[in-house]
Amino acid sequence: MDERGDDYYSSIAPGYDELHGAEQDEKLREFLARVELREGITLVDVGCGTGRSMAMLDDLSIQWHGIEPSAGLIEHAAPAARIRIKQARGEELPFPDASFDVILSLTALQNFDDPQKGLREMLRVAKPGAIFLISFLKKSPKRDELDRLVREGFQSVDAWEQSKDLMYICSQPI
Repeated sequence: MDERGDDYYSSIAPGYDELHGAEQDEKLREFLARVELREGITLVDVGCGTGRSMAMLDDLSIQWHGIEPSAGLIEHAAPAARIRIKQARGEELPFPDASFDVILSLTALQNFDDPQKGLREMLRVAKPGAIFLISFLKKSPKRDELDRLVREGFQSVDAWEQSKDLMYICSQPI
């Protein structure tokens, strides 16, 4: 996300959860209805916003980590989430190789400056056999490019349209 994007998200940060929270929760519920996550797994939420997904996933005893480029959104995260969010871009994930069982990215990929690099980073930090839960805006001008990148870069397990997003459950390439 460029500086202009960070300025935008920082400017809406105080009302971000009110504007987008319920919608993001619904997308995560859709993923969770299709994928069974076991206790104790590691998950990184790339583009986690204010870290809302942590509350839903903590109920499942998942080791949650967040990545968010917007300082304003991190500042407005709940204290329990804020300490588990690292400020970074999706194209430069600050984790060692093979760190996570699940990579989650809700409605963020369209904001990446370099989506292909971001997807390569997600693959890099994924453990062998990891699951990828990725969505992006259907109305994004990058829609066709993002769809192609996801379909070519992963073994797609399931793909569908949600009210505002294209949703993908993917596994690593064969």
